[in-house]
Amino acid sequence: MFARTGRVTSAHEARREVPADGFAEFSRRQKITTSRFLSVATVAFMAVAAGAVFQSVVAYTGFFDACVAALIVTVGLGGVALRRERRRPVAFEIGQDGLTTWDREGRAQYRQISGCAQWSDRLLALILVSAEGRSEPLLVPADALTGPNAFRELAVRARRCAQEHL
Repeated sequence: MFARTGRVTSAHEARREVPADGFAEFSRRQKITTSRFLSVATVAFMAVAAGAVFQSVVAYTGFFDACVAALIVTVGLGGVALRRERRRPVAFEIGQDGLTTWDREGRAQYRQISGCAQWSDRLLALILVSAEGRSEPLLVPADALTGPNAFRELAVRARRCAQEHL
């Protein structure tokens, strides 16, 4: 049925031809997508804040002024949320004691992990410190990563790095 060529080819042999560094780099870099969980939470927060402003203002000035105040709060919070979303890293790679993050323009920045908080298997809050000493929070929801293994690996690495800074 099959002609013998004297050469053995298989999937295992093809893997051996690729350098080990190529596989390690590919598996370590993870994309961060937009999280439905954080999007819904942001919209819910904006609705609660707008409702609270509306209720506070309507008691003193009237319906029209309350609608304007609620609209201003909604637009302001929406602008902050959009600006924050644009600044969010789109990929990361786990390092020995920190993360290398990439922004939308492709610029990479290495940051050490100095703090970590984890809420179940859904959300990871990290405090990243840049080389200049500036700290910045990074929220990583599990649904924004490609798989649960990436979230688990990041959570374990973040806890270890955060313990070293205590």
